[in-house]
Parts: sequence; structure tokens; C-alpha cells
Amino acid sequence: MIHIAVNPRSKKSRDVSSMRRAAQYMRMSTEHQQYSIENQSAAIALYAAAHNLGIIRSFVDRGKTGMTIRQRKGLQDLIRAVESGGADFTDVLVYDVSRWGRFPDSDESAHYEYLCKRAGVKVQYCAELFENDNSPTSNLLKALKRTMASEFSRELSVKVSAGQRRLASMGFWQGGYAPFGLMRQLVDQDKRPKGLLKDGEWKSISTDRVTLVPGPSQAVKTIRLAFDLYATRGKSRHESVEILNKAKRFRGGTPWTIQMLRDLLIDPVYKGAYAYGKWEYRCHQSRRMPREKWVVREHAFPAIVSEKQWNQAGERIRKEIKTLVDAEMLNDLRRLWKREGRLNSNLINAAKDIPSAVAYNNHFGGIDEAYRLIGYPLPKDYDYIHAIRMSRNISKGICESLCAGVRAVGGTAEKLPLPHMVRLNGSVTVHVSVCKGWVRHKLNTLWRLLLGKRAAADVMIVARLMPPSRSILDYFVIPAVSQLHGAWSVREKDNDPILELYRCNDLQSFIESFGCFSIRGDA
Repeated sequence: MIHIAVNPRSKKSRDVSSMRRAAQYMRMSTEHQQYSIENQSAAIALYAAAHNLGIIRSFVDRGKTGMTIRQRKGLQDLIRAVESGGADFTDVLVYDVSRWGRFPDSDESAHYEYLCKRAGVKVQYCAELFENDNSPTSNLLKALKRTMASEFSRELSVKVSAGQRRLASMGFWQGGYAPFGLMRQLVDQDKRPKGLLKDGEWKSISTDRVTLVPGPSQAVKTIRLAFDLYATRGKSRHESVEILNKAKRFRGGTPWTIQMLRDLLIDPVYKGAYAYGKWEYRCHQSRRMPREKWVVREHAFPAIVSEKQWNQAGERIRKEIKTLVDAEMLNDLRRLWKREGRLNSNLINAAKDIPSAVAYNNHFGGIDEAYRLIGYPLPKDYDYIHAIRMSRNISKGICESLCAGVRAVGGTAEKLPLPHMVRLNGSVTVHVSVCKGWVRHKLNTLWRLLLGKRAAADVMIVARLMPPSRSILDYFVIPAVSQLHGAWSVREKDNDPILELYRCNDLQSFIESFGCFSIRGDA
């Protein structure tokens, strides 16, 4: 949120004390010149000068869609300031109705304006040809404008979707990360290669296109080995996964699972075909589309495996997969319980004669529900409330030790209102979290470091717990400047080198870096 103090000046004398105080709200979803933040600000400034308003605060959302209030921090801060009753302005200036939002439900747009009006703050649309005075004409025009703004988004979505489907039918990759074993290649409008795109890079010329080419040779060999094991040698998916993981032929840095292998074997991209439109995304929700609505382009990319081998793998998987029936699944679970004497996700996944733990979770709405239906007593390890409480207590203990250690070396430390967040030496924020290990059947223990889409603090400390005890194995101390984000799968050793840079056995060196010592000599 940006705070701007404005001192309007004019050739004529003006009584500044008589001016009403206003805030401005600006939103830009694209770099379109008409709706640039600068153009909106200029138009709002002219309106403010003509109506004896002084702009004292600005709320800005750059590059944000108007179809939802989520991720629009500027509008959220504005509504929060208004509802708190402590707003130091009487008017909100907006360029036009569409900048307030293009909500699919026009009533949502009216709702946020009503919240302002209820708090005594008037919303004014500077570029509209009507005065927002709550008259019947004004309300009618606003309702029409809101509907038009929403319809514009719907029409644009249809046009963009049609364009993407047309390009997909021509064999051009339509955004997103390249699948495992493939890389994105930039080509011109005549399909002449221009270079490979790394993660985070995108095309800058509108006439350029993106296609896929085989990636690192090791990944390509892993894909061919997986198809060879399953389709040619007749190995089961369990056996294929075990062979791949023992040979350390991982999918990137992640060991294979049954589900991961299945997804690989049925993906047509490995035979060179492009299937686009499998999912539909609307209003931040997704749903699986039926196969007849997909756009499929055969021979769009260079094939990694032959079409014959891909068809063999797909046919075998279709024969293995059968419709899941509640009674059969529960009987299988009872049989495993009787055979093993206990139940957990690892045992279920390791068993070759019953569905996976994911299948039980999806089918019954949770694996605990399946346990309950067969009368299996849930041990304390499956009490998620207990697990969350344990993690919070450990994180709290690390924060307390961290603060005590920094104070002991002469620094300052304070706990912040946010959970597991501290500030060291008055300037560096640190967030502490705990990562529990996942013990997998016949495989190494795996941890998932959840770093989020953006850094929660200047430094993130993730403590790894060694199952089944609560002892801390080590720490990952990750600064925000590292630009590491997302979810990382790590093992006890042999991890990605960039992660190893931030791993330490204890926090002593980190604590000592905040020590403060006097530079004055003794008298």
C-alpha cells in the first residue's frame, strides 16, 4: 500500500482547510496504455482538483485481475481501512467502474461499494459520465456498467481460450512448465528454432511460438527405461518403481511412486502428441474435461518412445484399472489389517493386491473414514490435531531458543504477533517452521520443505524432524534473497546442491551472526 501526500497548487488562492480528504484506488491487470497506473492517476488528479479534493492516500493493485478480490491487497487494505472506522478520508476516487472490478457477480462489486457508503465514505468514478449520487439513473447506469465489465471478461476469456485451442491444434505449447524429460523451445512464426527457454523465461515477441523438444539425456533415458520395464519386459508398476528408485533414476530429484509412474505412462506427450484442454479453469476453480472436448494434435513434438510402446503401456494400464466398489475396497483393507496386524499409508501403498492410499482418501473423503468403516482403532499418530499441536510447540521452542541465544550474544530479539515469527536486531524478520519426515516402504525417508510462493520473512528456518522421534535432524536456513520458493522434496543426504548451501546441523553460527559488541576501548 502506498501513502501519498498531495499539496495541490493553483494560480488562484485556495483554502486548503476546506478541501475534503480523499483516497484513490487504482488497478491494472495488463500493461494496456489506457489503464496504466500513471494514466489513471493523472485522470483522478484532474477530477480531484476540479472537485476540491485532496488525495492523501493511494491503494494500488498492479497486474491483478478484477474478477476476484483475492490477491488484490490494495482493495483489501482499502476495505479494511474503511470498515475499521479509522479512515482519514471521506471519498474514494476510482478511474471507472471496471477498475473497481470485473466481478462475475455484479452484486459483489456493489457489495464492496456499499461497505464504503455504510462507513460514510463515498466512492466516485472519475471517468464516468454520470455522478455517483445514488439517484435512480446513477444506480441503473452503475448496474449496466458492472454487467458490461463482467461480460467483457467473459468474452475475453472465450476469445483467449479459442486462440489457445487453435494454436494447440497447430502443435504449439500453450504455457506452463515442460513435462519431465522435455524442454521448451522458442520458434518463430515459420517454426525456425530460436533457442531454449529456461524455467521462468517466456517469449517476448507476439509472433513467436513455443514447442517442446527432448530434454536432458539422463531424463530421456529414465523415461525410456520406465516404458521398457512396464510395456516391454512386463514388469508391474510396483516392480518398475522399485527398479527405478534403486537405480536412482528419479523424476528430477523426486523418487518415483505408483501414481507418478502411471501419469508418465499415459501422457501422450511422450509419443509426440499434444493433448490440450484436459482441465477447465474458471473463477479460480478447475474441473476435469471429458476426453471428447480435448484438442489433440498428433506428431506435435519429437517422440521419446514409439507409439506402439506407448499404446502397449496404455492398454495394460486400462486392463489393470477397474471400477472401485466400496464393499470390495473395505474388504481388501480388512484383509490387509488381518495380515499385517496394523494399518498405515505405507503398508497400503506397499500392498500389491489393494488400491492405493490416495484411492481410499479420494473415494471415502479421507483414509480415516475408511478406517472407521472397518472398525480400525485410530492410533494417536493419526490424530492430526495432536500432530499440529506438536509441530507448533516445537516451532515455539525454537523461537524461544533463538531469541535467548541472540540476546546472549548482545543482540536484540522480539516475538512478533504472527505465529512463529521473530525480529532480530530490530530489522531482520525470521519465520520458523517444522518439517516432519515421511517414512516410505523400502525407500529412504522423505521430507517436503514448503517454502510458499513468496518469502514469509527475511529468513526462513525449517527444522527437519527425524521420525519416529521428535528429535531435530538439522535445519535449513533460507534467506529471502535466495529466491527459493515452492515445495522441495529432500532426503537425508544427496540433495540438490543449492539446498545443501543452506543446511546446517544447528543454529549456533546463525545466532552468533547477530552478536553486537562495543567498539569503544576500555578507559
